[in-house]
This record gives sequence, C-alpha cells and structure tokens, in this order.
Amino acid sequence: MKPRVLIVDDSWSMRQTLRLLLAPDFDCALAENGLSALEQARQSPPDLIVSDVNMDGMDGYELCRQVRAEPALQAVPFLFISGHPPRPGMPEAGDAYLIKPVQPAVLIARLHEMLQPRPLAAVARS
Repeated sequence: MKPRVLIVDDSWSMRQTLRLLLAPDFDCALAENGLSALEQARQSPPDLIVSDVNMDGMDGYELCRQVRAEPALQAVPFLFISGHPPRPGMPEAGDAYLIKPVQPAVLIARLHEMLQPRPLAAVARS
C-alpha cells in the first residue's frame, strides 16, 4: 500500500501538479486551505503532510501548530514548500522546508526520507 500524503495549497494548479508528480509513489489527498486540511487529517490521518506556507485563513505555520497539538497527528512528518525562505526562529517550521521551484527528484527523495523510521534517540529528543 502506498503512503498517504496530504497536499495543502491554495493554488489549484499547484495541488494538481504535486498530485501528478507524487501519484506514482503516494496516495494523494488534496486540501485547498489549512482548515480543510486539518479536518481531513483528523478524519483520515495521513502518513505525511506537504503544505504551502502562504494561504488565506489558516496559513501553513498555523496548520503545522494545530497538527502538532493533535495527539493522533503530532508525529506526522510535515514538509513545507514555499516560494520564500522560512521565517527565522519559527519552531513550527515543520520537519523540512523546500523553496520553490523544487526539482521533482529532490521532492520525491525528501518525502521518502521523511517516511523512514526515526532512531529512538531522535524520537525521544523531539
């Protein structure tokens, strides 16, 4: 069974592009904003979340904060893809952050890497 990835972006074209790119390796669910993503994640927890940062309503940082506050979701790896670098000192900057444009091979490799089991020492520190 393919890992389930929740793709969150307010751009329809970006959601579709990511879905087409990731579909061979991942089962993709799509959300157009942070609130919809949080509802979907609660109903059917994904194996990984890929989110834009700048979205109307709930931005990606707030989505990450709320996901981390949910006991059933707090261990779900979270990857940001944005056209801008992360804000300095943002503890909710997810587990990884890629800046657009992202090479498809880099994105896919990063997602597979994020889905690998973490050593117990790393889990204990987080």
